Amino acid sequence: MIEIERVGRVDAPVADVWKVVSDARRAPDWFSFADRTDVVSGSGLGERRTQHGRWGGKRSEIDQEVIEFVPDKVIAWKHTAERLDGKPAPVFSSSSVFRIELEAHDGHTVVRLRTQQLPRDGLRKIAMKLFGTRDITRRMEDSLHRLPGAVDGS
Repeated sequence: MIEIERVGRVDAPVADVWKVVSDARRAPDWFSFADRTDVVSGSGLGERRTQHGRWGGKRSEIDQEVIEFVPDKVIAWKHTAERLDGKPAPVFSSSSVFRIELEAHDGHTVVRLRTQQLPRDGLRKIAMKLFGTRDITRRMEDSLHRLPGAVDGS
């Protein structure tokens, strides 16, 4: 398992932060992985959506399903399909989950971003650690940096 976690702070109540992080359409405002996110069906637990962005200079699309949804606390989704430039992406992990956890603390909100990926095999694990973790970490940190502005602009 490859796990990457970053933690940040937003000087706003949890409810205000939740409004931003739980709304897929707001992802481009703060989530540096997303240029656009389309809700395909549902809402809350079981919501299906497609996140559009860029990865390694290519257009990326990630089909997601929300697998955990506790208002004002946590939203998590799993990747159900990934495409680069409209074609199926190489499969490096047999499971990829992204979690956003919120916690109230002395008038502000602690935001924890966590990704967990289960590599398909040892060779892919090495490749993921060498080439993927640095970019994912950078994007998570950028997202945490952008989030307060998205919350203030609500």
